[in-house]
Amino acid sequence: MPSRTHHRYPHPRPFALAFALVAILPALVLGGCSKPNSGVADDASPPVHVETSPVTVIEAPIVLRLTGSLKGMKEADLAANAAGRVVKTFVERGQEVKEGAVVAQLDIGSATLALRQAQMEVQTSKTQESINETECARYVQLFAKGAISQAEYENVTAKCKTAPLNREVAEARQNIAAKNVGDGTIRAPFSGVVSERYVEVGMYVQAQSKVISIVQSGDLRLEMYVPEANIASVAPGADVTFEVAAYPGKTFHGTLRFLSGAVRQSTRDLVCEAVVPNKEGLLRPGMFADVALTTGTEKLPSVPLSAVFERQDKKRVYVVSEGRLEERVLQAGPEVNGRLTAHAGLKEGDVVVTGKLAGLGNGTRVE
Repeated sequence: MPSRTHHRYPHPRPFALAFALVAILPALVLGGCSKPNSGVADDASPPVHVETSPVTVIEAPIVLRLTGSLKGMKEADLAANAAGRVVKTFVERGQEVKEGAVVAQLDIGSATLALRQAQMEVQTSKTQESINETECARYVQLFAKGAISQAEYENVTAKCKTAPLNREVAEARQNIAAKNVGDGTIRAPFSGVVSERYVEVGMYVQAQSKVISIVQSGDLRLEMYVPEANIASVAPGADVTFEVAAYPGKTFHGTLRFLSGAVRQSTRDLVCEAVVPNKEGLLRPGMFADVALTTGTEKLPSVPLSAVFERQDKKRVYVVSEGRLEERVLQAGPEVNGRLTAHAGLKEGDVVVTGKLAGLGNGTRVE
């Protein structure tokens, strides 16, 4: 039998292992000694020169956040107030109209004929009344001479008493007929803007049918709803500021004027209205408003707006503490005369960095 040859792999020599360890050890030492980035400035970096401002306490308004909607100072759905077919319209949506302006015309043919008939009945009753007065005067003389009986006298004089009543009834019918003719011409009850038109030429309307909606858009009313828990802090004359989605970043002002006399049981809130000037004509009835209602004042720490920056939708400042910057997140309050107040995050005596904030970070050495 041929002999079998066994191949054996040699073990690593001791000097080879030593050489590998010598090569790897410096890398391990360097890697283990390296420090992760902590976000704090290196002590070896020179201090950064910054401008600072002290935190001061000021009077700030106490603001109640509400929602509301704008309404016209006057709003009306104008009804036809008469039955008939629409023969003409005179306004369109968005058109300004003056008080008394004609907005639509109904067919008044039948009403005109009824008026003519009523006028003739009035003339007839007046003529009959005159005849009865003459006859009554003659019968008075005959009765005084004994020429007629008591029954004949009373029968004739009764007609004299009822004749004025018949005339008054005829005149009332005439007035009604004249009103029906006048109601065929539909007029604006006040000056404003047409927000909606409900009729077209050829439509037949009843007395209660809506013809147009009209609103006054000069001064507006801001209707808002104050929770029951905050009613005690609300009073007429309070300042109201609000924003609308159509003009982001623009603030509008108003004054609280009207408070409801009762809390709504379904929502447990109080309906209040503020008067809002609208000289620029930017606001329109029906707009939704994000409202800030001032209910008083309180003392809060404040900083210049130049000291404030935003990150992750939070307002922040850099406070100088023992020669380093400490980043603070603020629970921001209202802005007052170029200063931002804070409910939390600052206290009187703190010093904040103002001006150029770019390049600064938490822990930066400053002078």
